Amino acid sequence: MYNDEPPERIRPADIDKREACPASIGGGSRLPTAAIDRWRAVLDALEAALANGGDVERAVLDNAAWLDPVQRAIVADLVSNGVLALAASDAEVQFEPEDGIVFVDHPSLNAEFASHFQIRVTDPRDSHNVEFLKVRTGRRGTDPLEASVVLTGGEPGVGYADLMLRDATIEPIELSAADLQRETARLYESNGVKGDPKDRRPGWQCYTCGRVATCGQYPPPPGYRVGRRQRTILLAKSDVLRLDQCQRRVAWKALYGIPKDTEEEAGPAAARGIRFHEILAEVLVSDDPDAAFAEALDRIPANERDEMVELYGRHRQIEASHVPVDVSLTEYQVGATFIVEGVSIDSRDNLMEGVPVAVTVICRTDAVGREPDATPAVVEHRTGATSDRIDERETALYAVSTARLVRADAVAVHQHALGTSGDPECIRILYDPQRLAGAEHMLTDMLAPVANWHPLDASQPDYTVGDWCSTCPYLSRCSLFR
Repeated sequence: MYNDEPPERIRPADIDKREACPASIGGGSRLPTAAIDRWRAVLDALEAALANGGDVERAVLDNAAWLDPVQRAIVADLVSNGVLALAASDAEVQFEPEDGIVFVDHPSLNAEFASHFQIRVTDPRDSHNVEFLKVRTGRRGTDPLEASVVLTGGEPGVGYADLMLRDATIEPIELSAADLQRETARLYESNGVKGDPKDRRPGWQCYTCGRVATCGQYPPPPGYRVGRRQRTILLAKSDVLRLDQCQRRVAWKALYGIPKDTEEEAGPAAARGIRFHEILAEVLVSDDPDAAFAEALDRIPANERDEMVELYGRHRQIEASHVPVDVSLTEYQVGATFIVEGVSIDSRDNLMEGVPVAVTVICRTDAVGREPDATPAVVEHRTGATSDRIDERETALYAVSTARLVRADAVAVHQHALGTSGDPECIRILYDPQRLAGAEHMLTDMLAPVANWHPLDASQPDYTVGDWCSTCPYLSRCSLFR
């Protein structure tokens, strides 16, 4: 192409990753692969089912018997939908075709962008009538950046589509002319996927990143280094707070990637709270907070403005009467990686006990900054009732995470209770060295069950029936496997 060296092959997804956070590129630790393993099992079982006349049960038994009953049922459902979508005609279906890859050359680097397709479908009456399919087991199809590779580098007259197994549909990969131009420009303007490990940009992308335990944003204990082959489990703060309710719910989300029966939606009160948090995130880093609030208020529905004005007034009241915090960042992710004794598997899937497992917890703060004496501070705003106040687990996570990140021996955690009756309240907890050490021990003990969840068996983590089941997105599936 440009020289005697073969071109570097770049996945469009890596361009997205690098743009979101350059430090996300590179080696990480060993995070769960259940969703990928199931995807491969689905692909093999779907090919077998189409070859054996549509016997899904036999195809799944032959190709996914190693999965636990929960995951095997998921595979069976997806394969059934695939048979339904592909067996509707007498087209020839070929899996892993040699020509199932689309390339676009980088204009200046010795590199090429590539998009892979798993299935080739050919009309038996017209060998030129061909369609390539990507097998999708989730809700999302091909993202715009990869779609630009497909539409730019694809063969004229050939169809390219996503096989959406969750609803048995085939969705063409399409972009508007303007979107195609924009995404193609992003490809051509990129300079490869080499990342800068020091350029960390924490954000929502952290929750799907393979380097959370190694990039430095969510540090392990001082002096400990997480290995590339070390088993790692990633949790959100909300997952940790749910552990004492039902371990299965947390494990199915964080470890096994079990599809949800229903999507979780915020109620009206929660939605208004989210909007106020978004407004306050802008206001706190503004040179003129009151002007920034007035401008943001114009974007809020008229029927919610009085409530927003009241909450903002209570926020200003707390600012005037409590220990101030010079806010530097809002909606900022902090977190920590805890080393917990647990189980793992070797290269042959044999269970190993008593091994160090890295459990990374990410917390999205409302604001971080420093108090007048330079003590690092985390601020959490609560717009709900008194019962919605922050608890010890949450303050401990904020404190330990911040202390490790900025290498401090003390951290102040502020909770601003804005939605309570009576005067607004600021609860300030100072974590000195002794309290930080206690928080470390408490959190490590809390995460012990997580490190001992079987890496391959989604039926193993304990479930607990309670009031929380009514809002659990796994309720229907969980009921089948109790």
